Amino acid sequence: MKMAARIIEQLHHPSLSQALTALTATSHLHQAHAHLIVSGLASHPFTVTRLLACAALSPSASDLPHAKTIFLHTHNPSPFMFNTIIMASSRTLDSVTFYVCMLHAGHFPDNFTFPFLIKSSSASPTSLLGHQLHAHVVKFGLDRDVFVVNNMIALYSSFRELRSARKVFDESYSLVDVVSWTTLITGFSNSGQIDEARKIFDLMPLKNTVSWNAMISGYAGSSRINEARKLFDEMPDRDAASWSAMVSGYSQLGMCNEALDLFMEMVTGDKMIPNEAALVSAVSACAQLRALEEGRWLHSYIKEKKLRINVTLGTVLLDMYGKCGSILDAAGVFNLMSERNVNSWNSMIAGLALNGCGKEALALFWKMQFVGPSPNAITFIALLTGCSHSGLITEGRWLFSMMTQVYGIKPQLKHYGCMVDLLGRAGLVKEALDFVEKMPMKPHSELWGALVGACRIHGQVELGEELGKRLIDLEPHHGGRYALLCNIFAAAQRWDDVAMVRDLEKGRKVLKNPGNSIVET
Repeated sequence: MKMAARIIEQLHHPSLSQALTALTATSHLHQAHAHLIVSGLASHPFTVTRLLACAALSPSASDLPHAKTIFLHTHNPSPFMFNTIIMASSRTLDSVTFYVCMLHAGHFPDNFTFPFLIKSSSASPTSLLGHQLHAHVVKFGLDRDVFVVNNMIALYSSFRELRSARKVFDESYSLVDVVSWTTLITGFSNSGQIDEARKIFDLMPLKNTVSWNAMISGYAGSSRINEARKLFDEMPDRDAASWSAMVSGYSQLGMCNEALDLFMEMVTGDKMIPNEAALVSAVSACAQLRALEEGRWLHSYIKEKKLRINVTLGTVLLDMYGKCGSILDAAGVFNLMSERNVNSWNSMIAGLALNGCGKEALALFWKMQFVGPSPNAITFIALLTGCSHSGLITEGRWLFSMMTQVYGIKPQLKHYGCMVDLLGRAGLVKEALDFVEKMPMKPHSELWGALVGACRIHGQVELGEELGKRLIDLEPHHGGRYALLCNIFAAAQRWDDVAMVRDLEKGRKVLKNPGNSIVET
């Protein structure tokens, strides 16, 4: 009781921000509330208002369901209490319900009410609610408040109603600030109208780092990486987000060497501590390049700087190690992860599968069923790939059946491709062909190519000839299809047929694709 009384005393601190730190755990909130009821203070307006604020907004003891209970049991809530519960509920449309109650209670909204209502309305499936709130903003004369204006611009931009967003901006031109400009730029760039975004950017009377970052991210997201880099080089000041936008842009476009070079410049030249997005993009670039040494250096850097490895960064690290063939390092990361999601499990299973550890991948899958999240379609692609590489035919058949019958996952072309590859590698070409012909969707050329390749490996010349000709009919200008059929005839020493296929290829003027190889040195 002494603790509860002390908490009540802190709730009455003249500063609201100080009062919000009175509670350090939700249990303290419940104790304080119980003490108020027992002591008869539950009806004291100021005390209940502060308790509601703590339940709704406390950084360490917030409990939104409890806050709603306090609010609903309060007789004649004040406008401040309405604003508090609207603010706390702004991630859902519940805030709109409280707003309607506020109007019915005879209270008028103010400039603290609408920013959170507008934010909440972005969760609506259409912009109709946003338009209705905009009408209320005008009705109550709050369309001259810059915070309300900025939220309206963001709302219309989120629904790709850029004409409305621009109209709000233009009608409020005398009061817009750098946030208004940046929000409008982001809206246009996110909608793919990057040139219009650039026009707005060039008109800005005052730019800050966030404005530059928005434009750079827009260019990078539109695959116009050279223009993004030009702006990046022109920036007067950069922060971690600036570097991250460029590193991520390079990585997502497959320009992985550029991504890693820029990341190294960031951490060595500018000595900037990278944010999570930059780290994830840099590690992803290592995975794409199969650059194991650079990946290990990045992992060491993360540990040296004591940067937090959350589920996203942990997953991309173990994915990188798996793709680089260092399955022990991948397992080390996986085992140390305090939190794992389905992507983490999938990455670890895929790493085992790609490195010839099919049985270990299956063992991890059994563990996933007991202690992990439910598997998804990608889980079974990784598992079936592992079975194919390890020759686990019975297990592969069983997994395909489990996927559809136990987990209700509809097979995709990749699942069928894995099964065809599994059966073809094992020499069960006719079963694989039967599998393809029973598919509910039209098989793609890669499936037929896998079957033809299996026929060549296992000496099934007649079936290979039939499927090879069918494949050439599907893709008459793909040089690799002619090569497959030539190899089948050559293995059977049918040299006349080899010459016939080559003449056919030459007559159709089929260009041969040059080979290439990426090897880390």
